[in-house]
Amino acid sequence: MTETLKKYRIFSEEDFQRIDFNEYSSVEIYAKNTSFDCTEINGNLLLRGEGCLFPNLTEVKGNLSIDAGRCVLNHLKTVEGNFSMHRKAELDKLVKVKGNVKCIVDFSFKNLMTVGGSIDLKNAVVYAGGKKLAQGRIIIPIHHQYEADRLPKDGIFNADVFGDGIVFPHREMYGKINIFGKNASFPELESIHGTFKIEGRKKSETPSEIGFPELKKITGTLVIENTDILVENTFFPKLELIRGSLRLRGKIRSETAFPELRRISGALKIESTKVDFPKLLVLEGYIQLNNNSHACFPVLERSGNVLIGRASAAGMPELKVIDGDIYNNSSETCELTKLEKVTRHFNTANIVAKNLVEAGTLVMYKYCEFDHLKRINQAIHFSGSVNFRSLEYINYFTDERQAGSEFPALKEINHYLYNENGNFEDLANHIYFKVTDRIVATKDQCLIAREPVRNFGGPDLPALKDLVSVLKLRHRSFRNFITREYEREWTNYSTPHFLKILNKIERLWDTTEPIAFEKFFNSNDREFRLFCFSYLGVGTLMTKLGAQKINQEEIRVSYFKYDKNGNESAVKRINHYEVYRIENEKLGISVWGIGEKHSYAVKCWCPSTNEEHWLWIEPQYKNNALEAIASTFRIHENVIPHIRALKRQGDLLLCELKKEVIPKGEVRPLTAEEYFSLLEAET
Repeated sequence: MTETLKKYRIFSEEDFQRIDFNEYSSVEIYAKNTSFDCTEINGNLLLRGEGCLFPNLTEVKGNLSIDAGRCVLNHLKTVEGNFSMHRKAELDKLVKVKGNVKCIVDFSFKNLMTVGGSIDLKNAVVYAGGKKLAQGRIIIPIHHQYEADRLPKDGIFNADVFGDGIVFPHREMYGKINIFGKNASFPELESIHGTFKIEGRKKSETPSEIGFPELKKITGTLVIENTDILVENTFFPKLELIRGSLRLRGKIRSETAFPELRRISGALKIESTKVDFPKLLVLEGYIQLNNNSHACFPVLERSGNVLIGRASAAGMPELKVIDGDIYNNSSETCELTKLEKVTRHFNTANIVAKNLVEAGTLVMYKYCEFDHLKRINQAIHFSGSVNFRSLEYINYFTDERQAGSEFPALKEINHYLYNENGNFEDLANHIYFKVTDRIVATKDQCLIAREPVRNFGGPDLPALKDLVSVLKLRHRSFRNFITREYEREWTNYSTPHFLKILNKIERLWDTTEPIAFEKFFNSNDREFRLFCFSYLGVGTLMTKLGAQKINQEEIRVSYFKYDKNGNESAVKRINHYEVYRIENEKLGISVWGIGEKHSYAVKCWCPSTNEEHWLWIEPQYKNNALEAIASTFRIHENVIPHIRALKRQGDLLLCELKKEVIPKGEVRPLTAEEYFSLLEAET
């Protein structure tokens, strides 16, 4: 099996001595102020340690990137690939870069004579041999054979080939080559470094044949597209390696196009094409098939993403590992009989992989059986319960829709949303409890959200102390929180794991300060900001942000009050109500929609304590304070005729009925007349 490009990370001279210089590899230097003895790097060289020294290095076979300052390469003459310069270095002997040059610092190359690819200077001023370099690419047009004969013998050039029957004698080519003519020939070409594109611009009854009889390696990208006739007779009998991407569009002689190709380091994109890769073992990038494409990979064992588009199909009978995602949007089923591992998303639609052992995220639109599945490294996306008999590990099991799932072999759950019927808490590293529609809590963390969150957890969640700091905006004591919120609004779980959360909230209560208004008001998390607003209290918010009073009304009321023994007595008094508005821009939110610039609240006073209370109202009630306070009481319309009396305690409203009625129909607010005629008591 072909191996992927080996990477060496060098932090010392000893690390450097372990490099196999006979193997094409990538060498990343992190050691600082260190000297390394070699004459040639067979692969890529990335300098990330300041002051590193290569006193004898003359050639880099791959790419060179200088990312650290004070590096010395004073005998380097040739870079076979691309050269990127982000910091200044000693490069007095550099003569030739066969690929692209990118330089973002002002610099003068004393002896640089040849650049095979493009020149990207950003805003830098760069000289080569005393001449100022210009950003761009020089492209040589080729219409006749004599123009091809004049091309540099070292193969360093960019060319657009328009003529037919052009023969190129080069063994190597660098830069960007576009073939638009027919019957081009490359009888001795063994390697391509750069981008090579074959694009037909005209059709002919006579098939065009472009031959590469000796080509073995492409370090760059190969593109074949835009004409069926041209592509049909283009083939690469000895091509074994593409260190870049391959893009095909049009007809390919499927049995002979790539008979020896064993490895593609980049992506493979196929469109409107039928093609075979009989010896391709490894594809490090993604596979994408679109628009009636069919590809066969009889020995492929490992690939990146696999994306199969509509009306397309892929045969991969030996594929074992997908380093990425797999999606099949075609109606044709893809049989992956040996697939064992998908590192990211595995979308099961129209895919059969009965021997799957490990997946990142498993996405199912309809239920699938996996008899050998042992690990799910992320989560299951499915709107129902599952039964995976062999599953031993799942990272996130936090979707309420999957309650009732069975995992008889399960050994570990990393993040688990508690379900009283699940019996998984003893296997979980982190247990989450959904205590309200908006709050999920663990003994250490919390999650605040308005919409359902299927998968959550990890170090980015707020600490439980942050939740306590918000709770203290509303509650003066832990006991007040228990009686006024926990017992009324929170789900009470019987497990000891949940008791740990309550105990920790109690321990944190006296040592935690209420969250500062400025902290949450300036937060970029809109859901958290809205959540804090709901605890802060409307009155505090209105006062801090300078709300404007726009309406006030008074009304004489007659109702009862009760002493500590429950004895009632008649009371007559005048109730006062005020409506305020505040700009939504000040709130940093749009509460009532894009068209509404303000939010509104009604202010009233407790008849027992004379403390003020505020309640949000909707815009249609802003012009009448009595209608505004009445709108805060809502009930099913069929119940209203049967109400005998209303009793109000703050935001708690009690409705006494003349007879028992089953609520039905529309829920609506009371009018001011209905509300005050029925109001019998309030505190």
